[in-house]
Amino acid sequence: MSVAELDEAIAARGAVVQTALQRAAPTAHLDPASAIQRARELLSPRLAERDAPAYPVAALGPLSDVCTAVAEHGQVEPAMAGQCLLGAASLLTQGLHNVETLAGVRPLSLYLQTLGDSGDGKTTAQGIALRPVIEAQRQLAADYRAELEDWRAKPKGKDKGEPPSPPAYRLCADSTVEGLRRDLDNGIVSQGMFSDEAAAILAGYGMSADMRSKTAAFLSKLFDAGHLSASRVTTGRTERYGVRMALHWLLQPMAAAETMTDPMLSALGFWPRFLLAWPSPQQPRLHRPFRPETLPSVGAYWQRCSELLAAPLPEDATDSPTLVLAPAARLLLGRAFERFEVQARKGDLRGIKPFALRAVEQACRVAGVLTAFAGEVEVSEASARNALALVGYSLDSWQAIIEGGAADPSAANALRLYEWLFGRTGASERLAVIVKDGPAQTRTKDKRDAALDLLEAHGLVLRIEGGSVKAVAPCGAAYWTAAGFATRWEAENAGCYAHNAAQFHAGARVAP
Repeated sequence: MSVAELDEAIAARGAVVQTALQRAAPTAHLDPASAIQRARELLSPRLAERDAPAYPVAALGPLSDVCTAVAEHGQVEPAMAGQCLLGAASLLTQGLHNVETLAGVRPLSLYLQTLGDSGDGKTTAQGIALRPVIEAQRQLAADYRAELEDWRAKPKGKDKGEPPSPPAYRLCADSTVEGLRRDLDNGIVSQGMFSDEAAAILAGYGMSADMRSKTAAFLSKLFDAGHLSASRVTTGRTERYGVRMALHWLLQPMAAAETMTDPMLSALGFWPRFLLAWPSPQQPRLHRPFRPETLPSVGAYWQRCSELLAAPLPEDATDSPTLVLAPAARLLLGRAFERFEVQARKGDLRGIKPFALRAVEQACRVAGVLTAFAGEVEVSEASARNALALVGYSLDSWQAIIEGGAADPSAANALRLYEWLFGRTGASERLAVIVKDGPAQTRTKDKRDAALDLLEAHGLVLRIEGGSVKAVAPCGAAYWTAAGFATRWEAENAGCYAHNAAQFHAGARVAP
């Protein structure tokens, strides 16, 4: 190449770089939150691209009517409402009863996880399911503040006494292992961690790469036997038996992707203890008021919750009455056990073997929760059959996640890198710095490059000469325009998204 040709090539390359910088320039004036939200829409796994199994609403037994009402009038998916109601029922019954299983007596504690995009009704469903508990907890907090103010108002002296003890709360939205251990050691025997923004839990310290196994082991131990046992230099010895913990984490699929596909957590038996729901995408809603207090089934549900809240709790739930299996229920569950053994070890469920091998114990717990909520003392064949249907739905959902790759963590890694870039000067950074100081999920060259390739494919980053990359707003030339749609909403209604827009032309799908 001659000197003139080399100068021409350099000039041309400079023009490309200048064009890239001009395209990136609006980033400085862009609201990062808007860009990140748009990136999330482009990158996140789309529920519309998968066939979600039908949620067995009738299998909820005493909770089926209220689930139907909340789903219909609250305009949320039945699976979303059902998971929230089942979790609340577990929280309210786990301290009052245990249940007979094929392998002995177990708690009624349930761990649940529900996936849904923003706007899919997570807060609506959870709020209705937990309203009696939240209102009772709010009253406890108000009473405590009043007692504390009265105590502070008293003159100093020996007659003032000790300050009032903090109330015994049942619910928290987030915690570390040490925080949960303290609360369970000092608080009431039955507690729960319920969050409709559980991404904060999975992204927090307790589920960081270094702490993940510790948190999983602690929560798994609680699930199995409710036994607290620890010795610390700062806090001393902790030993308490028969505590109960229920969990329900609701979050967006992308936020769950990395931890849910972590093979270590599955091997440790952590995720196999969770009942999973991944509902169908939320349908377009109508503009109409939702007043749950006017619905008879919701009122009856809240009344039953209040009755369970008023029931005295023991110090050790190990001694709580056991709900026994009716002979027909035991026979049904025994047959199911043998079927799951074959499917998990030699059949269609080998890919989710740890989940399938726990299916019957999970069914016994679910059946126990439904039985206790109904005020009955024996698990009937019908309750066992219903519980198996609910557990079967969970297994289908887990299979979609693990075998179908429906929650591919690559999109989550790309989004975290995109968010991180917006925190750097000029929304840009050198490639070497990303490996050294970037998000934990992109601190190898291969993972960094995979994330950048995905971001680049969606027009979210520009590579700049000199080994740097810059985050930019999603390109103005939208994918739906190129596919022949007037708006993004029309495109999505036809099943056209950024990742499959090439399959569409003139507003119609032309390729499978």
